[in-house]
Amino acid sequence: MSNKPVICSKFMLKVATVTVIQEVNQPDELIPVLVLCPSQDEKQLLSSADFSAYCFHCLEYSSLQTTPPKLKGQVDLVAFCQDAIAYAKVHKIAAVYYSFDIANLVAAVVCQSLNIFGPRLESILQCFHKFYAREIDSYPPGYSVVQLDNEKDILIDKDIVNTLRFTVFVKPVCSSYGMFCGKVDQPEQLQQVCKDLARAYQPWWQMYRDLFQAFVDGTKYPLAVTSQVPLLVEDLISGQPLTCDGFVYRGQVHFFGLVDTVEAKDGSVDCYVFPSQVSQAQQRAIYERVANFIQDSGLDNSFFCAEFWLQEQGSPVLIEMNARMSATFGFLYQQSLNFNLPKAALTLAQGICPDIPSQTLVEKTPTSCRLYLSTRNNGLASTLFDFSLAQQTLSCSQLITFNCEAADQIKNTYYHPTPLAELNLVGSNRAALQFYGQHLRNALLLERRSPAYQIAVAQDCVLQGGEGLYYDPRSNQLFCLDYGNPQLIQLCLTTRKVQRFPLPGLCYGLALSGTETVVLSGELGLVELNLNTKEIIPIIQDYQGKQLVCNDVVIDKNGNIWFNTIDEDATAIRGTGALLACNPQGQVQEVFAGLGYANGMGLSPDGRSLYVVDSLERSVHVFVLNSDRTEATLPDIHDHHKFIVADETEGVPDGLAVDGAGRLWLTFWFGGKVVCIDPQSQARVREIVLPVMNISSVTIVDSKCDRTAESPCKLFACSSAVPWLGGKVLAPWYAGDLPVDRQGYLFEIDIEL
Repeated sequence: MSNKPVICSKFMLKVATVTVIQEVNQPDELIPVLVLCPSQDEKQLLSSADFSAYCFHCLEYSSLQTTPPKLKGQVDLVAFCQDAIAYAKVHKIAAVYYSFDIANLVAAVVCQSLNIFGPRLESILQCFHKFYAREIDSYPPGYSVVQLDNEKDILIDKDIVNTLRFTVFVKPVCSSYGMFCGKVDQPEQLQQVCKDLARAYQPWWQMYRDLFQAFVDGTKYPLAVTSQVPLLVEDLISGQPLTCDGFVYRGQVHFFGLVDTVEAKDGSVDCYVFPSQVSQAQQRAIYERVANFIQDSGLDNSFFCAEFWLQEQGSPVLIEMNARMSATFGFLYQQSLNFNLPKAALTLAQGICPDIPSQTLVEKTPTSCRLYLSTRNNGLASTLFDFSLAQQTLSCSQLITFNCEAADQIKNTYYHPTPLAELNLVGSNRAALQFYGQHLRNALLLERRSPAYQIAVAQDCVLQGGEGLYYDPRSNQLFCLDYGNPQLIQLCLTTRKVQRFPLPGLCYGLALSGTETVVLSGELGLVELNLNTKEIIPIIQDYQGKQLVCNDVVIDKNGNIWFNTIDEDATAIRGTGALLACNPQGQVQEVFAGLGYANGMGLSPDGRSLYVVDSLERSVHVFVLNSDRTEATLPDIHDHHKFIVADETEGVPDGLAVDGAGRLWLTFWFGGKVVCIDPQSQARVREIVLPVMNISSVTIVDSKCDRTAESPCKLFACSSAVPWLGGKVLAPWYAGDLPVDRQGYLFEIDIEL
């Protein structure tokens, strides 16, 4: 039997669309599972070989988007339930799988109607309907219900509302994803805020109300069937948000995880992190509250996801009880506990108690993080988020999940920002993972690029160790070295034709020496490569009896070759770099011997100043060249000074380029950015953030030279996937938890100056 599943053609029921996912052969031997309202990611997951024992019957509603929730038309959940029940009967469904709130309600109706193992609707209602959940909770915050009548009047019990402590929080009685919520600071603002929220929520409430009228006892639960749109108003609780996950099997409560919710400054979710940092005493208090709520609600044969606020004093405050697993946390538990949440949900759905993951010390548990890339802006998604850049640099490593498509229209919600994408991170240092996530926000959210710039990945320029970028304005050619796979890459910016030249050793720097020749610096010292004949001629390989390892190289207008040397191995940087010069007659002279780790170099537009990066010092050395020298004399310097360009927390300056206005453009290894600095004031002019961290080289393309350029200035920057072993001593605190890049990239950056 083939291990490759096949997705059968879709077909329609009354309102539901069915997709069957099953093994190629012997479908009669597979366990038939009804999957309600799966996301595209879930369908892809269920199509994997890990779930080959099942035949999945996926029922979807085209007018209902699950993640994030969105109504694309009128939704009749009663008809959807009828479709699901009829379909389950015909196909002898053995289990029902779901991970979404609305699917949770439908699943309860199906399980109850067909006596399939699973939760019952009344217990789900008491969890999902926030008013009835508050009624069950032993220690709820102050709360009340307001209702929208005749689409215009808000009905408020002023006696109860007057007991609330403003600021208060308003939210729908049945909703998810923090939709249609808002804070109200003053009592006089309550009526208008509630009216705005209730009107926006009305289509959703109509959908829920119709379902509850068909399947719930309205005399027992009148706020489930009311035609007046209900909202919950409650005390605004602050503290540390946290989620408790587990399941109930035949009346027995099982816990397997506590997840911390890290909030952004505006109160929205920044990320979820596992394991939690709560104390053992807080954990026991949370478990007790959850167990009591489950007993009082009658929830059984179901996963649960309970959301709390933790306060310095007093009991934990239960915010919501979700009677389902949290699919959002699936990555966290898989990475940190090797616990497959979807498999556990399928096991429970079949009436079998899932195996609980063994608990280890928090200090020994890997930290996993799901971090949101969100916006409060409106508009076309492609104008808010760089989908192309994210797909080309992150998707291959499964770091990112997209919550929308580039063509989607994004509309700001009342309270929470819209999550455009989610990052899946794992490591040992929580703060480092959050730092990296914030870096990717800055790289991919277009609202954070100010002044604006555009980034594209140059196609057909696959790299391992990108270095030595150089632009030739005469031929409109770009040169790039790859020391991970020793070669020279030549890209014609006019035709986009790529040529590759294999090299006999590792090279790090390049300068144009003639129409068809380039000087290369690296492990072989200085050599000259003829691009036509591919012949390599040594220029300088040793100096004063010592073999040279050169890093970068530039050639001034008089033909003098300026190059620097480095001394390192896999364990350390020796700190004995030097600046040397070679005149056209081949005479070599050491110009300066005080460099720690010599790196990128560049000449000022007038040719009078030479800039050299010292990565060890995180500085730029400025050498003012002697203007009285001639071609026949050895080059020397008239003056020298340096200035610091980075601190220890933002990475290491590496590559350098000088633009036509004399500004310095520096790349940052470990820092994932290119920074522009005015060498006179030493002030930062602007910053370009890239989605990979080890940026090694940069060069400038003036639009006057490149007729294909669409902006006044174009940069090319490259990255490296080759570890800098000797540079570990320079690594900032977060570097150990950065993901390992699988390849280097050549970035094309259009900027406005």
